[in-house]
Amino acid sequence: MPRPRLPAAKAAATGAAIRNPSRFKGRKSPKNTRPLGKPYAGMTAVEIRYWKEFDAELSWLNSGHRVLVRMACRLSAKMDEGEFGVSAAQALSSILSKLGATPVDETKVAQSGGEETDPGEEFFGRPN
Repeated sequence: MPRPRLPAAKAAATGAAIRNPSRFKGRKSPKNTRPLGKPYAGMTAVEIRYWKEFDAELSWLNSGHRVLVRMACRLSAKMDEGEFGVSAAQALSSILSKLGATPVDETKVAQSGGEETDPGEEFFGRPN
């Protein structure tokens, strides 16, 4: 089974587009995408808290991910309430994987800040 295609926005956020520019050269991103936006009106306070957390942590999410994020928020809130079975855990895991929010994906995202810079970088780094 082939690996799933990496969205261009996620490739840019994780640095994959920089490491393999030829792989993403002809890839087109969806046009006219909007940010994830505000939570749905019928969501509870706990679900809204998760919505804001997903929005802040997963910078590549856009309006096309709203329904999946809503489902992830609802399942995450159920997990907090203690009403969480095996099927709900599998569903949440699947949704988080589709959103690129699994621990495996987390290791691929380049974190900014807190990293030490190499003193020789100004002399040996790439020009512009």
